Amino acid sequence: MAMIIPPRKPIQNQTEDLLNYGQTVNQQTDGMFHTQTLLNDVDKLYNSFVDAETGHLEGINKFIRTEASKTPGGSSAYGPAQMTGTLVRDMLERKIVPDHLKEYANKFLDQSEKFLKYGNEKYLTGYDPKYDYGGEGDLTSEKDQENYKELAKSILAHHWKNAQGEDSINTIIRAWRFGPSSEKGETDDPNYWDRFKESYSKAAID
Repeated sequence: MAMIIPPRKPIQNQTEDLLNYGQTVNQQTDGMFHTQTLLNDVDKLYNSFVDAETGHLEGINKFIRTEASKTPGGSSAYGPAQMTGTLVRDMLERKIVPDHLKEYANKFLDQSEKFLKYGNEKYLTGYDPKYDYGGEGDLTSEKDQENYKELAKSILAHHWKNAQGEDSINTIIRAWRFGPSSEKGETDDPNYWDRFKESYSKAAID
């Protein structure tokens, strides 16, 4: 039976299917079966990163700023998959963010600036604990939560497309955990890799 999600525009090709995650998914033709497979890949990646990043938390409690308060230079990582402002800004500049998510992406950047300004700065004028490490930030409404998930999946789709090769899984884990240009890898955070791969392997079996 077909699963229909209200379309924003017709699906043009596999790349667009991924980068505009959430459009019509119609399983009636071979091409659409392949589209569903691609979307499922992004779902598995997103869920695995959520497990690796905030698997110890439940529900809305996953929508917090990172608890890593001693990160050199500070960190704006936020939400279930711990997206950073740097990543979102880069994706906006590269025009990867879908048009209907740009307003949310800019709100995310505004929040990230507050995180970096007020983190570990309890005596700074304007300080609010929701912007400090472990704080909930501003983007906790149901709509914000939906937009976060869709934005994260759009970005993951872009990374997944660029990671294809013999070591695609490790490539995308490294890109998400440390940044696409980082020379760091599994040996720098083996527990993170273990959490991701355990979740991803279960999803593959399911």
